[in-house]
Amino acid sequence: MKTMLIAVITAMVTTFALSRFAPRLEARSVRIKAAWAARDAFSGHLLTILSATARLENVNPDETDEPLRGRMQGECDRWASQVEESTRYLIDHAEQYVLTYPSRPLDLHGLMTGFVVAARGVWLSELPLQERARRVGALAAPVQGIFFTKKSYRVLHLADDRQRLRELLRAVNEPTPPLAPAAD
Repeated sequence: MKTMLIAVITAMVTTFALSRFAPRLEARSVRIKAAWAARDAFSGHLLTILSATARLENVNPDETDEPLRGRMQGECDRWASQVEESTRYLIDHAEQYVLTYPSRPLDLHGLMTGFVVAARGVWLSELPLQERARRVGALAAPVQGIFFTKKSYRVLHLADDRQRLRELLRAVNEPTPPLAPAAD
């Protein structure tokens, strides 16, 4: 009889707990999955910016002969459109991924928002293509270090990357910002 009573009480407690907490856990699971999907999209677009701007910095179609020049210009246009699309996505969807990171005490929200606005602004500027690519790539490099590198790297370089990004964000408003990739 005692075993039967324990089984009934256990079943009742389990049923109550599942009915009480399962919907909350399911709703939380949806929010967590959405946050990670937003972070993944941010990471993907950041990597696109880094790789496309590096290619644009290092390829100059004007330095090649005519048959190859047209094809290289087509590639440069394609890479520039990748940066255009990624910077547009990041600024249009910032609220989806910025708020998935903690803000205090590192001010990650301010750094991310500042990066997105500055990168889009530089990309829309009237600067030559290679200079825009250099500046946007320089802005994106410390963001990659802050948010998406291995924890062992972040422990050693987080303060440096945050400081570098702050300096670059301040320099964006200067007439000739000294945006250069950080020396390793």
